[in-house]
Amino acid sequence: MLGSPLRPPPEVVEAYNRELDLARSHVVMFGVTPELAGLGARMTAVDESADMIAGIWPGDTERRKAVRGDWFDPPMSDASVDALIGDGCLTVIGGADARQALFSAIARVLKADGRAGIRLYASPETRDDPRDVRALALAGGVSTFHDLKWRVAMTAVAGAPDYVIPVTGILEQFEAMFPDRDELSTRTGWELPVIGTVDVYRNSSVIYNFAPVSALVEEAKVFFDDVDVASTGTYGLAERCPLLVLRAPKRRD
Repeated sequence: MLGSPLRPPPEVVEAYNRELDLARSHVVMFGVTPELAGLGARMTAVDESADMIAGIWPGDTERRKAVRGDWFDPPMSDASVDALIGDGCLTVIGGADARQALFSAIARVLKADGRAGIRLYASPETRDDPRDVRALALAGGVSTFHDLKWRVAMTAVAGAPDYVIPVTGILEQFEAMFPDRDELSTRTGWELPVIGTVDVYRNSSVIYNFAPVSALVEEAKVFFDDVDVASTGTYGLAERCPLLVLRAPKRRD
């Protein structure tokens, strides 16, 4: 039931290729995003969850394989990776300390001329008013329920440096903004089971972060000399899902 922006549409796949020139590279992917499994000449996907690998990875072939591993200590030698990608992986790991640890791990395994691209789920620099988000959704101005779910989450992120929110807080904010799911379904055309996917957050211990692009760029510059941000298309919420492009890893001996 997941749609964009959670699942990358074809224009996102094209953005990874365009910005990172992956066609002839051995690509390492953090996560097992099936839409990205065909990128590169070869691919090694890394995920700590055997259930995720079994559940959504499209299967190993001569050109691709998935392995269990820790993103913070990836099973690759230092300075050995041509290209590394991750779709939303900075959002799901927690706060600033975790983001910096991930940037450090990426910089360590990349070759000197290697490059990395991570699609972001980034809050706007100025926080949305929840009333505006509600009005936009009920007027049909939000592309998918998952687009709305991220907008709701971004209204709930406090101004703390880490920009973190327990996913239970996303559900609480959603229920405060949209107490009548039947109304939301009627006004948007979204089916109730799709809206109900937000209930997976109930009683969950998971913590997300939705840091703005400016904060992520500054964090990345500690570990990379070349940090850029590129568009990933025009799908719903694409303006908040750019590709963070990392080159020239700093060697931290």
